[in-house]
Amino acid sequence: MNSKEQFSQLVMKHKDSLFFTAKSILRNDADAEDAVCSAIMKAFESFGQLREQEYFKSWITRIVINEAYMICRKNRNLQSVEEMATEPSYNDYHDEMWEIVNSLDEEFRTVIIMFYYNDIPVKEIAEYLNIAPGTVKSRLNRGRQKLREMITI
Repeated sequence: MNSKEQFSQLVMKHKDSLFFTAKSILRNDADAEDAVCSAIMKAFESFGQLREQEYFKSWITRIVINEAYMICRKNRNLQSVEEMATEPSYNDYHDEMWEIVNSLDEEFRTVIIMFYYNDIPVKEIAEYLNIAPGTVKSRLNRGRQKLREMITI
């Protein structure tokens, strides 16, 4: 199997996780897809430099996070008042809990989705986001507390 086939198989294996990670930051399907596509292109160009395939998921997730934050910075001042007032569209597979999680502030939403939806351990989340593991745990606890408050209202 050549490296193109290996790369393709690895991307297909992790595509949902990558999309959910980007969406947790961007809160928009189209922007999340753009971030994932850009990350896949960058990862493909550098795939030969990846020494161990077992680290592929963490490596490409870090690239997706960087791309998502870059799109955030670009779009920060472009959002119109009309866009702010409209509800984001959700696909059929999104349930009520997904909507509630998406209403959290970015710092809580990102760690909640990475931890619960993508099954990424606290230590890896800390590495991806360049924050201390204690900060990840704190954000998870505060995020869970906010979710409890939102659910019981």
